[in-house]
Amino acid sequence: MFRRRQVTVSFPIPALLLITVAVAGLFSCTVPRKYQYHRPFVFAVNVKVVGNLVPDEKKDLAAKLANQLDDSLRPQIISIGGVYNRVMNPPVFDTANVRRSTDFMVALLNATGYYNPTIKDTIRRDTVRFKRHPEKNEYRVTVNFTVNPGKQLKLDSFAFALSTPALQQLALASAKATLLKKGKPYSKQLMSEELDRLVALFRNNGYYRFSKEDMVVVLDTVVSALIDPNIDPFQQEALLLELKRKREHPTIDVVVAQRPVRDSSHLMQYHIGHVTVYPDLPIVLEDTVTVSNIDTSTAKGFTLITRSGKFKPSKIIENIYVRPDSLYRLQKSLRTVNRFNQMGAWQQETMSFDPSENGDSILDATVKLYPAKKMVLNADYEVARNTNDIVTATNLFGINLNFGLRNRNAFHESVTSASTLRGGVELGSDFIQTTQISAAHTLSFPEVLPKFVYNFALHTFAHNRKEALDSVRSVFNINASYVDRRQFFTTRSINGSWGYEWTSGNHSWLVRPINIEYTQLIKTDSFSRYLDSFPSLNLAFRSGLVLSSQVIYKSVHKYGPHTDFLTLSGETSGALLGLIQKLNEGSLWRFIKGEVDYRHHIDYRRTQLAFHAYAGAGWAYGRGNGGEETLPFYKAFFAGGPNSMRGWQVRRLGLGSSNFYDTSANGLLDRFGDIQLEGNIEYRFPLGTILGVKLLSAVYVDAGNIWDRHVLIDSPQITAQADKGSDFKFNRFYNEFAVDGGTGLRFDFDLFLIRFDYAYKLKNPETGSDWFQDLKLFHGQFQLGIGYPF
Repeated sequence: MFRRRQVTVSFPIPALLLITVAVAGLFSCTVPRKYQYHRPFVFAVNVKVVGNLVPDEKKDLAAKLANQLDDSLRPQIISIGGVYNRVMNPPVFDTANVRRSTDFMVALLNATGYYNPTIKDTIRRDTVRFKRHPEKNEYRVTVNFTVNPGKQLKLDSFAFALSTPALQQLALASAKATLLKKGKPYSKQLMSEELDRLVALFRNNGYYRFSKEDMVVVLDTVVSALIDPNIDPFQQEALLLELKRKREHPTIDVVVAQRPVRDSSHLMQYHIGHVTVYPDLPIVLEDTVTVSNIDTSTAKGFTLITRSGKFKPSKIIENIYVRPDSLYRLQKSLRTVNRFNQMGAWQQETMSFDPSENGDSILDATVKLYPAKKMVLNADYEVARNTNDIVTATNLFGINLNFGLRNRNAFHESVTSASTLRGGVELGSDFIQTTQISAAHTLSFPEVLPKFVYNFALHTFAHNRKEALDSVRSVFNINASYVDRRQFFTTRSINGSWGYEWTSGNHSWLVRPINIEYTQLIKTDSFSRYLDSFPSLNLAFRSGLVLSSQVIYKSVHKYGPHTDFLTLSGETSGALLGLIQKLNEGSLWRFIKGEVDYRHHIDYRRTQLAFHAYAGAGWAYGRGNGGEETLPFYKAFFAGGPNSMRGWQVRRLGLGSSNFYDTSANGLLDRFGDIQLEGNIEYRFPLGTILGVKLLSAVYVDAGNIWDRHVLIDSPQITAQADKGSDFKFNRFYNEFAVDGGTGLRFDFDLFLIRFDYAYKLKNPETGSDWFQDLKLFHGQFQLGIGYPF
């Protein structure tokens, strides 16, 4: 007897989640097209990995093995409109292709250290019959591979055995940097990468002609010793015991040795002789270069052959790191080419070395530079959605026109000069709600940092002190803007800054010793009365002068499927000049502000898990306009919107657990704070494609809030009780985290991504500490974003 029980569960489901599930269900239909009649064809091939591996390792290995399938065993699957999948031109099934695919997969497994894999294949045949057109009957074949890779070889020990003493000494000195670590899985790719590391090491020490073919990797195993006919019985017994142990826990010993010398020039250290530079070669007719100017006075051993005199010789030579009479180093030549590439005045750069007539161990260098178009004028328009309107939480659609003029070789010194003019309007409930116009000019100098700054940065910030700083530039910027926010205020701002930026490996720095900003805020009478009722807004919306210094540090660290992104920033205004009483009591803003932004991405075969953590805090301590209690509105923190707490509209979360801003007689208000904490988790996965556009989705949870340093009371209409909970306290802040969760759809156009998110408030500290208080189907928050939130 069969029984059926119906269970009804009532719970709120996000609207976008329903859409996501419905759309995902459309991708389950797979139809073959253009197959050969009356013959079995390959419909699907699946690779499953079993054994003592963690799930992520199984998925990764299965993906690699699937790439080893024979071409005649790979059905071409195309997604049409995101509705169903088509198997186009499926190949005729042949068991020989199964055997070849098995051989290819075994070869890959052996190359990655799996010395005794087993692969079983299962072939399933299905027939789809058509009564009206029996000649179109489909004979589908599905091949399933079950792979047990066995036990993977691990590295037990490694050694260098190079017959050339100088090379052996260099290898031993760099042993800490080796990729061969005890316990690491053996693979041919790992061995190849270690040889590449050694070749780069030797070439950075003068061995210009040394190559990977001059070395060999010797794998030392117990089996090779057992076949020695001269081995005595006691040694044989010990080796047999060792072999048994290695079968249970297979390990391998690796020795990097040197091949017999074929060419003595491969073991010769080279020095740089003469350096010839062509700074302005044309892309075509290179052989017809005429010499119009030769400059050898800037530096001994340099010759500049120019056609036009567009570049100053001194600026060319100071950016060439391969110097005459120095030891040849591969790193110096690569850095020279990269340097000219980064300067922007050239579209192509090459550097070559040829034997010199002055000695067998001397190389003459030739640098060829092909200039890019000097002046570039561009104009474009953009339609955007502004979620950063600093008065209302409405979502404004803006139309902007941008004009830009770029000079890639200002002053004949490869200085990049860029001027931009931007104008636009934002459309709101009153049609044109905001009018804005701005102009900016930037000069980017390819200058080396002042020597004392360079040495400090090199020894303090460089990841490896033996590596020089790259992409060093001095940047001067000035811009001015005018914003007319109808019925509220107008602002006139001017900003100028001078700083340096550079990179070192995966680390980059931006240091602005001088940053000057002045913002004049002209408020309407109605907006002034509006602000008088609210302490934090009234203190933040003021004209003011910022005289600050800024530091921004960024790093990217990738290891396996994991990637770490870290951004640290700090800014201080008025620390020294604020000691002048007239400035301190005037319009100068004095504050200290710091931010930490950390992201961690884990990439799986087709999905990604993303974590994000953010912390920011500022302290205003000046006495301007009667005392500064909070940061200016353009430096303050806010939460909510498409890139922050997605369950709230932009600037509608906080402060803390205070409900003052939600219960005010003047309506809902924007919130700005001095402290912000936030954490996010998002799981991203694909759904398919629609007309060539990738359709993605995600589920996520956000948690965070903003606070003031203390309760702000500067109006007789405000009481301490009304603003209670808006200040940051260590004994309660963790109970004041707001939490939201949701899902969404993302359309990936490769160049940009449009994101539709829908989130629900899971915990709102303004209404208490309870969870799921107002969780209803249509009580969520829709967000429209461009790009990923983190």
